[in-house]
Amino acid sequence: MARTKNRGYQQILPPIYTARRWKMGGYIRLSREDLQKINRGLDDSNSVKNQRDILNDFHFNHAEEFESYTEYVDDGHTGTDTERESFQRLLGDVMNGKITCVVVKDLSRFARNYSDAGSLIDNLFVQMGVRFISLAEGVDSYLNPDSVNSIIVPITKVMNDMYSRDISKKVLAGRMTRSRQGKFCGGQPPLGLMRDPDEKGHLITDPETAPVIRRIFELALDGWGCMRIAKQLMDDKVPITRVKANTECDVNYYSWGSARISHILRNPFYKGAHLVCRTHQKGIRSNTYDIIPRENWEVIENCHEAIVTPAEWEQVQEIIDRRPTIMKGNACPFYNIFHGIIYCATCGKSMQVRYEKVGRTGKNRFTGKEREPIDKAYYICQTYNRLGKNACTSHKIEARDLYNLVLKDIQDLAAMALKDADVFYQRLSSRMERRYMADASEMQKECDRLEARNQEIDSMFMSLYTDKAKGILTEQRFLKLTASLEQEQEANRKRLQDLMLVMRRTDEQESDVRTFMQEIRKYAAIQELDEAVLNRLISKILVGEVKKVDGQKCQEIKIVYNFVGEIQEITG
Repeated sequence: MARTKNRGYQQILPPIYTARRWKMGGYIRLSREDLQKINRGLDDSNSVKNQRDILNDFHFNHAEEFESYTEYVDDGHTGTDTERESFQRLLGDVMNGKITCVVVKDLSRFARNYSDAGSLIDNLFVQMGVRFISLAEGVDSYLNPDSVNSIIVPITKVMNDMYSRDISKKVLAGRMTRSRQGKFCGGQPPLGLMRDPDEKGHLITDPETAPVIRRIFELALDGWGCMRIAKQLMDDKVPITRVKANTECDVNYYSWGSARISHILRNPFYKGAHLVCRTHQKGIRSNTYDIIPRENWEVIENCHEAIVTPAEWEQVQEIIDRRPTIMKGNACPFYNIFHGIIYCATCGKSMQVRYEKVGRTGKNRFTGKEREPIDKAYYICQTYNRLGKNACTSHKIEARDLYNLVLKDIQDLAAMALKDADVFYQRLSSRMERRYMADASEMQKECDRLEARNQEIDSMFMSLYTDKAKGILTEQRFLKLTASLEQEQEANRKRLQDLMLVMRRTDEQESDVRTFMQEIRKYAAIQELDEAVLNRLISKILVGEVKKVDGQKCQEIKIVYNFVGEIQEITG
């Protein structure tokens, strides 16, 4: 009779452990949330003392099984963080054979992430012959190997994983709520600001670094670009941080860059506002973020002390936004002080500076003097330069003519402001009043019309509701009509808000006129122009098309000043 074999049967043996007297490692973890509960007296079951007592009792009652006991404590660490210091030290001792038995109060102390806990218990510990004990769940991989694979372990790990995710969402929601209340919830405050020791979440100016931020904005108001500001700060050896880094190379301590300067100039914190968040996390534990576009930033105004005034901050934003990119391929020794403020009056594009390397002699044929770089430079329309005369005309103007024209206008206005301040004030006020009065009249009419329409829509809502109650209108028809009316009413409200802001701006004209007079008086003795003067006084210069009037070429130049707009038309 032939022998038969037991096919398809495989005996499952428990893992072979080489040691019978174990080297015990007791792991204790206390999260921040547990600590808060203990401090409020709500629950102290997970305190370090409570966990230590439980592990010590277990070791005492089973002393014959263990030859040594080492304690590992992570205080104030979340269970989802696998980079915990003592946790990593425990794993290192396990790998080196210093620990052969790991004991925890419960699985949530070990890890709240299901995949991490499962990988360590089911694979690493079992393969290395390391005994794992969880006292609360009754898991012991040596005395009862099936307990590791029992249903309670994966379910408990899943529950811990879900709990940690829920905690993460609640923490994020809490931070967002505080942030929308104007409270700072980030890590290190922006340079120039510091945490208020008397009020949590409130920022105050840092007396040591705030002057640096103030200086950066002052240079930006003078028309300096980001790279130029960065180089100046590096030359002056202004530190980029509050604390000097541990480095032998001092240049790293003063390594300002254009990106850092741009980040500072765009930061609304410096005008006293609070930015809710710059990035959006794609998912819990994903560690991937989307950068929120600047136009979609959620900004809360007037939350803390400002380093620069909101008006100065807004002016810097205008200077940055209107500054065109520097064109390549046109090496020009003339430094363009009108960069970012000179525009074509026809198409609205910025004017580009050009430099004639040939065609103009080095000496002026009338005076015999050597020509300066400005005498060889001129401005032309960007659209004309790119697309030709069918898109726009050249609007060409010599750099020297523009320089002299603007300088004379500033000198004349400064002289008028000094000679008779009252007359000059009345002249500016009356001109602005006439301009605003026409606009204000039209805006007021539009406001009245929108308010009347919103009242009419409210009456229509009542009528529609009555018809619905009487059964004249169906539910579907009622919802469709009311949705359309609500959309129209919301659009009217937004338009009313915009009009009220514009009308409120007209009421501030008196303050604007006085501010302009204070600025223009500073330059009564001006003899030369530079970027600082132009950006402090002028918003933009509009260059008109060259025309022939009575056989002579004429060109209209409009200078739009800050605070007061265009004061007069100058013909060159």
